[in-house]
Amino acid sequence: MQGRLVPSVTGHLDAPPGPRWREEFAAAGQLGLHHIELVAEKMWDPDNPLWTTRGRSEITGLAEAAGVALSSLCVNESLVRPFPTICDDIDRRLRPVLAALPLDVVIVPLLEASDLCGHDAHPTARAVRRLADGLPPGVGLAIEMSLPAADCLDFLQQVGSSAVGVCYDLGNATSFGYEPTGELQLLGRTVIHLHAKDRDAAGSNVRFGHGRVRFAPALAALRTIGYQGVITIEAVRGDDPVATAAAHVDFLRALLD
Repeated sequence: MQGRLVPSVTGHLDAPPGPRWREEFAAAGQLGLHHIELVAEKMWDPDNPLWTTRGRSEITGLAEAAGVALSSLCVNESLVRPFPTICDDIDRRLRPVLAALPLDVVIVPLLEASDLCGHDAHPTARAVRRLADGLPPGVGLAIEMSLPAADCLDFLQQVGSSAVGVCYDLGNATSFGYEPTGELQLLGRTVIHLHAKDRDAAGSNVRFGHGRVRFAPALAALRTIGYQGVITIEAVRGDDPVATAAAHVDFLRALLD
């Protein structure tokens, strides 16, 4: 996840990479990572290179030089403003990004300000459909939700678009009280993106293997459902972000092998 291979510029876990964003591509290449998941911050930042022609060109060049793919983009504005109110602005800003970068999936978290729990989901479903209809062919829209798997499937049915699927977050799901293995099996091919993190009993993010996430059966479930997407590590940095990321990569590869 972009911003996790350099020290936090804000002191918070969820932070943009700031002026050191270029360093992350070289670090990702050295770690043998497949991709960096680009991030659009919670509050629109005109200095994010995503939003300029020159910035997108530089992102592409750095990724190619590092041998790192640009396969996914997480749009976090929905965490601070209800998604139906910002859908059209996001659609407008994404169009030149998706025309210039070879992205496979856009992730929208329907959490916090956009959480569906206890709310009428129909306005959000209509907004998600509008955004999906504006995506280029072959680009998927992955929705992360706090709902149990059965309710996620109901929401996808309300959306009614084959381009829309689920972004499943192992750490968040476990923290919500769900069992990822069974949930992934129920969601099946609707899972088009995966976020890997670990959380302890208090809900705090911790290093892989130090929390409550049962990674081995969850990854086995991905095989069972024929998952074809990527896995984005959205994890703690530790004192040394690159060394911590290397440990997380080794942890996952040992299980996948």
